[in-house]
Amino acid sequence: MSNHPITHYDYHGYTPKQGDLVYINFDPSIGREIKKRRPAIVVSSDAFNLRTGFITICPITSTIRDLPFFINLHGNKLHGQINAAQLRTIDFMAKERHIEFVERAASTDFMQTAKIIMDGLGFESIINNL
Repeated sequence: MSNHPITHYDYHGYTPKQGDLVYINFDPSIGREIKKRRPAIVVSSDAFNLRTGFITICPITSTIRDLPFFINLHGNKLHGQINAAQLRTIDFMAKERHIEFVERAASTDFMQTAKIIMDGLGFESIINNL
């Protein structure tokens, strides 16, 4: 058994969970990266979020595009499209990020996002060859 205690991260009592829709500040951003405070979907696992203080997210945009990496969002409070092409890992503990929970994503929206990310990273063929 390890002598190192497991650290648990939360921002004002909130630890983001996989599938949460949150508002978060994407700045600083460079080039064509998505900017400003906007909604996002949390795609990283609950354990990763809790133990690292980081979250992997995809931004949500109000600009509707008919492109392969964009998924229509079916939220109650949030509307727009999930941009699965701009997967990003950020420190949710940073006060400048000002993370705020909004609602849970529809399971189909989350699953479509996860599939696009998995396909885009191309890990499946590598893992199948292990």
